Amino acid sequence: MEIKIIQDYILYLIKECGLSVTLHPMNDESLITGSTLMSFNIHDNPYCSYIKSLPNGHLHCLAQQKKVFKRCCKENESFSGVCYAGVKEYCYPLHDGKNVIGFVSISSYAYDKKDLFISSVAKCFDCSLDSIVEEYSKLKTNMPDKSKIDTLIFPLCKMLELAYLKEVKETKTETLNEKICRYIQRHYFIDLTTDLICKKFSCSKSHFSHSFKSYTGKNFREYLTDIRLNYAKQLLEYSNLNVTQIAFSVGFNDSNYFSNLFKQKIGVSPLLYRKSKKHNSGIR
Repeated sequence: MEIKIIQDYILYLIKECGLSVTLHPMNDESLITGSTLMSFNIHDNPYCSYIKSLPNGHLHCLAQQKKVFKRCCKENESFSGVCYAGVKEYCYPLHDGKNVIGFVSISSYAYDKKDLFISSVAKCFDCSLDSIVEEYSKLKTNMPDKSKIDTLIFPLCKMLELAYLKEVKETKTETLNEKICRYIQRHYFIDLTTDLICKKFSCSKSHFSHSFKSYTGKNFREYLTDIRLNYAKQLLEYSNLNVTQIAFSVGFNDSNYFSNLFKQKIGVSPLLYRKSKKHNSGIR
């Protein structure tokens, strides 16, 4: 119930208040992990989506988010800033009562001193400066006063924190397989392999394969694929990302393969799935 209430409030902020809201958990216990709230984990404005579609773009953005998280830990209060790509945002730390566990971002605003950032991005990813400029021009130009944003976002932070604390109490006795599933749910978009999982959780391949399939009813690759497709369904319903952007966002390197697999597993193409859900959801 808490997740549905939080989701509805975020959709209200997006649809009725015109805000670009993203949630950034920074640990594997996050309430956002494995829930429909993960559809709000990605900036879906055209500029950020374009950057994430570039080779290593998504991973680079994730690395920069860790820097934002460190600033959240240091300042321990909300602040405004400009990301490495020249996008202005407000950041609101999330707490577990003692530590910062993540942050909420209100983003997608253009920066008046953008030229240096744009040039740096083009150089970093070896891409066309003209393309970067074109996508950047689609960002919002008027950043609301922070006092207005505070009034809307502080309640969201409190809802997330309370729901998180409730979930943590329920997951303290997790088994190894439960921990592995949670890890996969948090890192589904990277190149996950059996070797990586076994190294992370100090278990042999044979033990992992047998135990994991016994627990989930699926082998590792099947489970990972299902996780990726489930998040793709959420992004199709709640975001404005196109099919190619969604494919890359959930861990597929080939959008055609993603579309074919989606149709095979779900029964309809990604576009038809989005169309069927659009009238029933608050699609962004």
